[in-house]
Amino acid sequence: MSRSPSRRSLSTSSPPHTPVRRRRQHPPDRLRQLARHTRAFELGARLGVNVFLILVAAVSLGRLVPYLQAQVQQLEAARAELAQAEATNTRLRSDFDRYFDPAQAGRVIEEQTGYRTHSERQVVWTDQESGEK
Repeated sequence: MSRSPSRRSLSTSSPPHTPVRRRRQHPPDRLRQLARHTRAFELGARLGVNVFLILVAAVSLGRLVPYLQAQVQQLEAARAELAQAEATNTRLRSDFDRYFDPAQAGRVIEEQTGYRTHSERQVVWTDQESGEK
């Protein structure tokens, strides 16, 4: 089998054993600019999305602040009512303990009815004006 020379080697005047030099193809300037613009576009898109998310978060927080203030006011009102209820409960508890204490039953009856024991005598002071001047 014989080797046939390639068309290229026939058409060129170079010796058969020398390699053919090819020009290296560089991407045109447009592709380089597009690559730079793509990076800039990507960076701009990231910044835009992040700014949008920050704005959404800020608006959401702005809407939550009045709600939070209302909740704080309701909590303060509930705490004030709780303090008042605890004071009332303490007073009622002391009254309950006093009314149902056998040692103080006599005093309670005396306070409410004016009844005194048989051994005590009630003294009533009256003003008597004398008829003499």
